[in-house]
Amino acid sequence: MELTEMPLSQLSENVSNPRTITDTKLERLVESILVFPRMLSLRPIVVDENNVILGGNMRFRALSRISSMKFPSLKKTLSGSATFTKKTEFEREQLLDYWRTWLRSPVAPVSTAASLSSDERREFIIKDNVGFGEWDTDALSDDWSDIDFDEWGLDGLWENEEEELGTAERIKDGGAGNGSLNDRFIVPPFSILDTRKGYWQARKKVWREKIGDMGESRKDTLITSDHLKYKDIYTRSRKQRKELGVSFKEYLEKYVSEEEKANEECKVLSAGVSLFDPVLSEILCRWFTPHQGAKIFDCFAGDTQKGLVFGECGFAFKGVELRQEQVDINNKVLANRDLQIEYVCDDGRNVCAHFEENSQDLLFSCPPYYDLEVYSNQENDASNQKTYEEFIGILDKAFKSAYTCLKENRFAVIVVGDVRAKKTGAYYDFPGDIKRIFREAGAYLYNEMILIEMAASTAIRASTSMKTRKVAKQHQNVLVFYKGNPREITKHFPPIQLSKDEEEALDNLIAQTTAVEEGGD
Repeated sequence: MELTEMPLSQLSENVSNPRTITDTKLERLVESILVFPRMLSLRPIVVDENNVILGGNMRFRALSRISSMKFPSLKKTLSGSATFTKKTEFEREQLLDYWRTWLRSPVAPVSTAASLSSDERREFIIKDNVGFGEWDTDALSDDWSDIDFDEWGLDGLWENEEEELGTAERIKDGGAGNGSLNDRFIVPPFSILDTRKGYWQARKKVWREKIGDMGESRKDTLITSDHLKYKDIYTRSRKQRKELGVSFKEYLEKYVSEEEKANEECKVLSAGVSLFDPVLSEILCRWFTPHQGAKIFDCFAGDTQKGLVFGECGFAFKGVELRQEQVDINNKVLANRDLQIEYVCDDGRNVCAHFEENSQDLLFSCPPYYDLEVYSNQENDASNQKTYEEFIGILDKAFKSAYTCLKENRFAVIVVGDVRAKKTGAYYDFPGDIKRIFREAGAYLYNEMILIEMAASTAIRASTSMKTRKVAKQHQNVLVFYKGNPREITKHFPPIQLSKDEEEALDNLIAQTTAVEEGGD
């Protein structure tokens, strides 16, 4: 196909083009063309015999927008480009001269596809917009590290992969690329971990089907208020309670059946019990253990959510849990599973009685958030302490003891979330106290990530909390500490890559989930 230049006024955009572009992306394309107009000759607009565009409609839109600019506006846009400012003064003047001339007679490099049949043209329109390849993030990092990819329009690098992982089936099919962040790290290895994303929720669903356990031993520990626990009943009975002259507690006792209460409780069970996210367990154990089969331990073990994920991922796990009823439930869940998981009933401060010094590969814990969720009425339960200082004292001793059981050159991952004082409503700075505890133990704070959560339980509290201008918290802090010399991490931790066995294991999990959804055995 011969390349020619054609006035923009003679070209027609394809009204049937299935490709669209946002205003933001169009602005990026405009900037990209302004700083590198030769790109248009290297990738010309393709038209039919009537000059209707088959390929390059977005470039045509960008050129049309440029043609409507006055030169001072065009110059201002160029001056805001980092790529433009990096050019020499001579190169900048050349580029400005080019566009000054172009504005007098706007043209576009064009090639004609008049010889294509009708079916071939339809096929071309689609294939011209399809990207079959994947980005090799290692190559981008090694060979293009000095480039501002946002400037070049590559700001959607991970977002595209997120869309591809929107369902469990796509997780199964999405493991082909050697350099894909998906394949290597499961979720984006960034400081923001967003549980609301489709890829996260799809993977979480697979894990929930596999590991079960809905926190039976601590049902409704987060929701203790009747008007929150039975929110729908509270709302629809307001008028009747006023007529009867009774409180909501009295109304529940006299006018609401146990069956109706049970149905309402089921609605808030998942919000009322803080179950640990299995996807978070998976990514953190893979990112911060040195090898398959590594030993993970926890001095505030809780339910089986974390342990089951660790075991299914091929790691050994042993947890210390204060409540005997939770240990019994954990053991019942583990009865028919051939995994290296063990729970012992003891005070977390006695962790050294169950592990040898310098014997464990990862300390992974999510301690109680003071009295936000009271797990039991035991005097030595950290969540059942009268003061925050007493609570922190228990965690201080437990974590400093656990630190001695951790091997040299290993990580400790602590998931926490700040809590407010009931009297003042002010934050205690719980994450800050955890940082202090590990700093005093000799650890480095190596990473800090923000876990953004779904808004289900937060929405219950938001309207009430804003009356006193307290913004509803929708995140937790994932604190990663390192014991040893951070400069030697690469000596002890090889590059992360899912093995074939691990990929097959995930495929099996997905297959089992699909079978359950379809009513299979």
